[in-house]
Amino acid sequence: MSWRSSLEGVYALPSRVFFFDTTLRDGEQTPGVALRVEEKVMIAEALSDLGVDVIEAGFAVVSKGEYESVKRICGLGLSSKICSLSRCEKRDVDAAVDAGCDWVHVFIATSELHMKYKLNMTREQVVERAVEMVEYAKSRGVVVHFSAEDATRSDPEFLMEVYRRVRDAGADSLDIPDTVGVAVPHVMRSLASRAKRETGLPIAVHCHDDMGLATANTLAGVEGGAEIVHVTVNGIGERAGNTSLEEVAVALKFLYGVETGIRHENIARVSRLVARLTGIPVPKNKAVVGEHAFSHESGIHVHGVINNPATYEPIMPEQVGMSRRIVIGKHSGAHSINTILRQYGFVLEIGEVRAVLERVKNVADSGHKLSDQELLQIVEEVVGSRAVRPVALKGFQQITTEHVDRCVAEFEVNGETLRVEGVGDTPLKSAIDASMKAFTNILGDIKIVDYSLFASPYEDRHPYEAEVIVRVNGNTVVGRGIGKTSGHTILNAVSNAVNQYLLTQSRGVGR
Repeated sequence: MSWRSSLEGVYALPSRVFFFDTTLRDGEQTPGVALRVEEKVMIAEALSDLGVDVIEAGFAVVSKGEYESVKRICGLGLSSKICSLSRCEKRDVDAAVDAGCDWVHVFIATSELHMKYKLNMTREQVVERAVEMVEYAKSRGVVVHFSAEDATRSDPEFLMEVYRRVRDAGADSLDIPDTVGVAVPHVMRSLASRAKRETGLPIAVHCHDDMGLATANTLAGVEGGAEIVHVTVNGIGERAGNTSLEEVAVALKFLYGVETGIRHENIARVSRLVARLTGIPVPKNKAVVGEHAFSHESGIHVHGVINNPATYEPIMPEQVGMSRRIVIGKHSGAHSINTILRQYGFVLEIGEVRAVLERVKNVADSGHKLSDQELLQIVEEVVGSRAVRPVALKGFQQITTEHVDRCVAEFEVNGETLRVEGVGDTPLKSAIDASMKAFTNILGDIKIVDYSLFASPYEDRHPYEAEVIVRVNGNTVVGRGIGKTSGHTILNAVSNAVNQYLLTQSRGVGR
């Protein structure tokens, strides 16, 4: 639901908000993160596809490698504008411009704390340097985005003086950084409103999450009239991180009714890419993109979600590229069991579902968390021979050479054996290729839309669990799988999705 009608007249909401993503600069400053040029390029391309307006590709002056990566991204021809951070020094500006940046993000600290202990400069010297460097950057023909570092701990009167002076020097937009995350929403709203009123320039807000308020403060800045939001994918960044791109994007669209250029259906894919390349996993309970964001265990919730997902979901998971997950446990009901089993290709009678549910609750009441493998074992014990499905993975072999991975998979399709071979640059990709070759021959138009691979806590049984979204002849189904390797797991997940499709369509399958 959108609250825009309630907010209009109360706040100065802009009609359009622009996303300034700093995953490749502030995000890479996360302790322990160091991205290669090729990895930065992958993230930049993904951000552009996501609809980010400005990509802060790095800090061009800090090293030769950083300069080369910024230059490489500038040469990609992306739809996003490319920016580099720059201190108020000519060599910083020159490095950014020479690398080919469209924007230069010029900054200098304005708090008494920073001016005294970091810059060793007076107020007058800070203003003079800021004006000089903004003028110099403008003379080099780029868009100048000016930040007053530690703005929220600066004297507000001095902060506004700096903003007015750099505006007169030619700055194109102004940023209000909450550098150590100490602002509260009222302060960010007030500063954004005042800066907008006194300068007339587009205002940005750059918030850190030290107190857990980055998203709230960023949205408050928008309420005050800020048209630009600084964000990072998954909220990564120094210390507790930066404002989360996905949280602000979803809030602006669905809660504020404010337009952005973000393609929301790409959010989950970009989140997973950044998590994989940075080595920073997304917390399971992370808003929007966490594994549990659209997961349900309670039988009451599951029943409601199955009848109408809006009962317990504020938005549909598909709108952000996620999928709904039903989790089994002692709070589960018959609808939960039935939904999960369908994703594994099983359709049971209601009495059989209840028998499985009773066994599940008995195990869960002992304090044991059931794995999907244990659930399937219970099903086979309860149902017996009726557990046979139209399609089953009977065996596979993965062969890794210096240049390519091969996966040879054997499926049983209505009692007949189907053998296929897939290739790829990783075991997982070769397994995906094998699956597509097998089931394209059977079903026609089939493709994997997205997949998630999870490390299972039950390593003594199956170390991996997978969830795969497959589109078959225009129908979208979610299949689940378990396995000893990533390839094994994805083969099982795809075959189970095919089973679910076939059972839903109520038709047989032939070769």
